[in-house]
Amino acid sequence: MKRLLISGLICALMLSASGCGEKQATESGSALDNLGQEISADLLDGEKETKATTEQKDGTKNTEDGSEAEEKGSTENSSKTEDKGQTEDSSKTDEKDRNENTNKSAQGDLYQAFREGTAKAKYRGTGDRTSYLEISKVLEVGKAYSMDEIVKAIGTVDEYSEFKLTSDIVFSEIDCGEDGVRELLVEAPFNEEFRLYMILKEIDGELVICFSQDGWSRSYVEVEPDGRIISGGSAGAAVHVFDYGYVNAKGDYQYYYGCEETTTLYGDFYAYTSGEDYKLISTEGLDADHLGVREYYFEPEYEKREYYYTYFVMDDNYNDITKDEDFDDSNELKKRFAEAGIKIYTQKEIDQILKDRAAQIGYPVK
Repeated sequence: MKRLLISGLICALMLSASGCGEKQATESGSALDNLGQEISADLLDGEKETKATTEQKDGTKNTEDGSEAEEKGSTENSSKTEDKGQTEDSSKTDEKDRNENTNKSAQGDLYQAFREGTAKAKYRGTGDRTSYLEISKVLEVGKAYSMDEIVKAIGTVDEYSEFKLTSDIVFSEIDCGEDGVRELLVEAPFNEEFRLYMILKEIDGELVICFSQDGWSRSYVEVEPDGRIISGGSAGAAVHVFDYGYVNAKGDYQYYYGCEETTTLYGDFYAYTSGEDYKLISTEGLDADHLGVREYYFEPEYEKREYYYTYFVMDDNYNDITKDEDFDDSNELKKRFAEAGIKIYTQKEIDQILKDRAAQIGYPVK
């Protein structure tokens, strides 16, 4: 637009000059020259300004394009990195889930097959604590048996009476050692008052019997979800026995400890020292109605046992009211044990011994 106005002005001046005299023409020519110079300068400045503006715009555009490119590249790289990380994490998670599902599926299939009678479990002879339903008498070490075969074999344990199932066998899954790998707990009732407990585990693709124990009307067996086993019962009018053990994550049975508790001491007390060896402790002249003795041991077979003794004082309701001073060397019962060469421990000392024992075998104290 500016160029058109200037061109029109030049034309008008030239026409005016052509109609004037020489002097006026000269002055008009000078004016035209000056105007031309000014116009040239203006045009040059305009072009510089336009160029600068264009360069600035181009620079701004380039900067914007560069920023957009960098941002786009950064975003794409970040997205690719995140996608890659998410893909790798997802792949690891999927692989872990597949492995866990495969393990669960394999175990579940094998355990289910045993329930259905199409799979067998190997008898290793270890962890067997049966006393009435003595499977060691009728099962061969290293041989595998179905549940039906085990039931039939138990039926021949006692030559004087036949053991038979009285109701359905109960199957449930537990987690010995709480490692996320399941084991199969079997509970089979025989002849109304007996019950067989077994823990089966899949090891190297086959089922094995890790533990077996029986309970009856005067005893009990409790198998916890983590593989701990508590059993106990009556061994006489004033004698109670209880045991603690567990099956670890590897499928090995570990005996924790046993205890025999005698309340109301009448006559002579048989204090076993090891195996079948014992010492007689006279209770004559003592307040037998309010005294009790506990003997602890760490072997299930009595032939291998060593014993740790403590005693306690009871009130009329059989509540333990033992005090620290009851273990003074002047205590009459303690003196009689000492005369027989048997050491008496306080209950606190026994508790520490049990704690050390648990740590030694890995028993899960809770």
